[in-house]
Amino acid sequence: MAISKERKNQLMAWANEVIDTSSICKDGVIISDSYNGQMAAFSVSVALSGLKPAMALYYSGKGSSDVDKKKIIELLAAMYSKEKGVVKNADAFFQDVIKSNDKEMAGLKKQIMEYGIALKLAVRTFKFKSNG
Repeated sequence: MAISKERKNQLMAWANEVIDTSSICKDGVIISDSYNGQMAAFSVSVALSGLKPAMALYYSGKGSSDVDKKKIIELLAAMYSKEKGVVKNADAFFQDVIKSNDKEMAGLKKQIMEYGIALKLAVRTFKFKSNG
């Protein structure tokens, strides 16, 4: 999945912005260091299980994690909104993905994987509040 340098730069800028303005970040500090692992695991979940199952898992919330995984869906929705120029909250974004047909799914999967990777890289530029 090769993408241009310009696309990478744009994705990283969006990722940095959506993280910095989200509820998981306060004054430039991520409220839980568990978000680092959860963001890293998202793209792996998509690759192993598929987009719809991974989205459903994260949309459902906590699971075995001590953080709300739905916040990751909120970040993905914010990135999608920036790219498409239309505001989508986590609920509407999730419904769009779940209701997509096979033809739409390939494009969505590529986009969302790119967003997930950008979020994974960008989150590591922030400071983290320790859980312990």
